[in-house]
Amino acid sequence: MANMEEPEELPKILLCGLQGCGKTSILKVVFHKMSPHETMFLESTSKVDAVAVTRNAIVRFNVMDFPGGGSVLEESSETDRQEMLKSVGVVVFVISAQEEPYHDALALAKKVIEASHKINPKISFDILIHKVDGDNFYSDDQKTEIQRDIHSKLTEDLSEKIDAQIAFHCTSIYDHTVFEAMSKVVQKLIPNQLPILEQALDMLVSNSRMEKAYLFDVVSKVYIASDSLPVDLTSYELCADMIDVVIDVSCIYGLAEDGNQKAGLPADAKSSCVIQLNNGRLLYLREVDKCLALVCILREENFDRQYLLDHNIKVFKETLAEIFKVPVGGKEPAAPEAGESMISTT
Repeated sequence: MANMEEPEELPKILLCGLQGCGKTSILKVVFHKMSPHETMFLESTSKVDAVAVTRNAIVRFNVMDFPGGGSVLEESSETDRQEMLKSVGVVVFVISAQEEPYHDALALAKKVIEASHKINPKISFDILIHKVDGDNFYSDDQKTEIQRDIHSKLTEDLSEKIDAQIAFHCTSIYDHTVFEAMSKVVQKLIPNQLPILEQALDMLVSNSRMEKAYLFDVVSKVYIASDSLPVDLTSYELCADMIDVVIDVSCIYGLAEDGNQKAGLPADAKSSCVIQLNNGRLLYLREVDKCLALVCILREENFDRQYLLDHNIKVFKETLAEIFKVPVGGKEPAAPEAGESMISTT
């Protein structure tokens, strides 16, 4: 569907933080489908662990998990740091919410951000305020207060030195917050294609009488894009849970092309699923590429002409192929002209 890049040219996500902050658990839960409870048996990261995530033309990047303390960055030569950071799209710095008052974590975060920004000013930074769960469960008000405190302390000094893009998220591996946060991170790796994707999803939602639409990597449950309406965590959770249901059912009952039982994910272009909710709405899933699925929410009465809905999704799929003919990280693509037009069902 696109011109593939060589692995070494793929954009990178750097995971940094103090030892025990939970960054390796995030990597394993989100990208390796590890159960959150299994992460208790993970050993501390002793060297840089590079993981390639290459599913299709869109989901193609490397994740680099750094040992706690960021010593690799500090001890590397200037040449090695430049080589390491030149293709980095996002630095994700993890701070454990349970390690107050955060002095050491904030000091390291400032050092990593300054060093990275100096070499590559295009890098974005995401701060994950992690482990907002456990024995001392944090209320929404407490999470907001912790995030405000860390934001204030971190940006107070940095704003006078550099002009960096820094986003903050409260996360836990025991709910969907870490997947939603990593979705925002992954989206930053396709800055040229993302606005076109959102525009195409807006057209699909408008012409198909949908309420919300997500483009998911079905393996990680990270959403690559959504329409421009604000993302509601509850709707995201419903769509992510639907993917789990489809995978589970497919692994049990699905058949491969040779007639044998499937050992993995549904990979048929015709794969689809409808789940009826008890509030008069439907979840509708259609696979649009390998390991890539469109999941949308719409009212039950707006599903009366499924053939038109499927036609619009077919046009969206063709548009998707046009968008990613431009390699990720290449020049900004023009808005594609699909071979067919979407049909309004209103």
